[in-house]
Amino acid sequence: MTTLDVRELAQGLSAQYTYELRSGERGGDGGTRETEYTVDVSPALVSDWCAQMDALLTSAAGGPGAGDDPEERLRELGALLYDHLFPRVGGILPDLVRRLRESIGPLLVRTNEPAQAVPWELLHDGRDFLGLKHDLGRRSVGKQQVVGGRTIDRLRRALIVGDTLGDLDAAREEVARVADWLRGRGVECTVVRGADATVSSVVRELASDRRPYDLFHYCGHVASSGGVAGLLMHRRELLDQVALQTLSTRGAPPVVFINGCASAGRVASMCRAFTIMGAKTVIGTRAEVADDGAWRFAELFYDRLLGGEPAGAAVRGARAGLRERPDAAWASFVLYGDPTAYLTGDAPPDPAPEEPPGSTRHALTPDALMLLTQIRANAVPRGVVTSVDLLLGLLGLRELRERVTERIGTDRFAVLVEVVGSVLDRGGDGELPPDDVQLSDTVTRVLLEAESVAVAGGRSAIGTADIAAAFVTVGGGISAQLLELCGLSLDQLLPEAVAEPEAVAEPEAKAEPGGDERMADVVPLPRAAADANGDGRVWTDGLGAGTAAALRLARLLAELKGEIIGSHTLLLAFGALGDETLRRGLAAQGPAGEAAFEKLARLLVPRSRDVSPRVSGVLERAPEGDAAVLAALLADHGSAARGLLRDLGVDPDRLAEALTDPG
Repeated sequence: MTTLDVRELAQGLSAQYTYELRSGERGGDGGTRETEYTVDVSPALVSDWCAQMDALLTSAAGGPGAGDDPEERLRELGALLYDHLFPRVGGILPDLVRRLRESIGPLLVRTNEPAQAVPWELLHDGRDFLGLKHDLGRRSVGKQQVVGGRTIDRLRRALIVGDTLGDLDAAREEVARVADWLRGRGVECTVVRGADATVSSVVRELASDRRPYDLFHYCGHVASSGGVAGLLMHRRELLDQVALQTLSTRGAPPVVFINGCASAGRVASMCRAFTIMGAKTVIGTRAEVADDGAWRFAELFYDRLLGGEPAGAAVRGARAGLRERPDAAWASFVLYGDPTAYLTGDAPPDPAPEEPPGSTRHALTPDALMLLTQIRANAVPRGVVTSVDLLLGLLGLRELRERVTERIGTDRFAVLVEVVGSVLDRGGDGELPPDDVQLSDTVTRVLLEAESVAVAGGRSAIGTADIAAAFVTVGGGISAQLLELCGLSLDQLLPEAVAEPEAVAEPEAKAEPGGDERMADVVPLPRAAADANGDGRVWTDGLGAGTAAALRLARLLAELKGEIIGSHTLLLAFGALGDETLRRGLAAQGPAGEAAFEKLARLLVPRSRDVSPRVSGVLERAPEGDAAVLAALLADHGSAARGLLRDLGVDPDRLAEALTDPG
């Protein structure tokens, strides 16, 4: 699944949007991020185009004669929004936008509150609407604690509420049609409408511990009072977020469907209220929907969900099924929640009995439970537990720490922890509760493998040693590459109590006087490109200095993208290093060539937020010249640069003297 994080920061009459893209395709590590795309946005334009979309959808829902086919106009507005929110930079499509355009499969859009009003499903990237191109779900980031809720297991019982004031014939018909359709598929339905639909009675039903509901379907008015939105019940009472907090112990039904006659903001507010109370899949409407269109969408969605499709695929399929309708009903529905969530269909009709005492399934030792709890809490700012989070947690275990320090020394271990920790420093806004933090594919596979390791060893619970062994067996995700940069291998993390699996041997380190280990001046490449050394690396001794430097930079760029080094990446590295040969060659083409070189040279120049205060101070105070900058870095006795040099076996003070007095 791909996750797009969007944060809007108001700046007077303008706003700034910051985007981060995390790719978690199956088989990869879910923590890869692009953090270099920030754009200025006009809130007035965005608001106006959103209002035009909502008015268009409302008009289309009016039935025949209300207007022409609205899809062409939706496409035009969707393209305007897309181009405004994801503009080109200097005529070049930013890498994050390119990756988003080329991504396939589920897409989760995480937004802070100001960015929630954007119709992300209806943005058009020039190929299609995002809501028809992806299994798209939304997640709102806020400061309220989210109830854990219940997993989506199986639809056994449904509470259907509608026509609470007795003034909506269409709502009364929808209630009957939904109930009949679900009953025909073995779902027990409770229908509440009219005078029976009071806030008290509906909350009492939803909070029932005896036989909890798996689905809540509402069709009717969504109103507001004092700025607070709620589902309108009998006597014009509001079922709002305050009333829903009664469900904080039981949790809301896992699946919620709200077909509301109200503005997008009111319905969205109620959808978020149900997700806060633990609902996993919540469907809401952006604008009023034609009566038959609403029923048809619900039918298609439930049919696909009950058939085993994930929630995002079920919504996308329902949209596609209604796309030809002139009422544009397909464009009004929004999914709040993980688009990959689905019904397992394996649960018995009645709640399964609790696991008997001593059951080994998914059991954790106290140390393992503490480890996973801690790394999940530490991952809150990023919203996902990656292999790097797990690696840092493993390095914090006393037994593992002692074993690793015996092999590499205390100082080198300290550098390793600092390097790994620095990778995790750049997080999000920290507003997700730990229970809502997702696990990357790599971490999920590690935990599944750890269970197998424990069972094979005859242990009744998964321990930290099992997790460490599984971490190595799975391959460590991007953590393996990070360790390699530090001169280590995964097998050095294994506790002695667990047999080490077969591992590819590390290249031998070159011995230097005094017995210190030095990292060879090599660049790792795919194993298929292994040279005569047999270790999968390309030696750079025979290359020019510029090419060797560009190859090292290209390696880092390729790893960030999850790719091998290609010609595009290598050329970009030459440009970022300001290679003089490349500059002269492009300058021969005149102003166009000089402009192209300038763009290449500036593509990877860091922003101020990418530079630590210590480095920023050095760059501001140091005179021109590499020697002066290096000497300034070493002048600060608390800098990590000095520690790195000591770890490599050299004296930072002697280097500083040599830099300031070359003679």
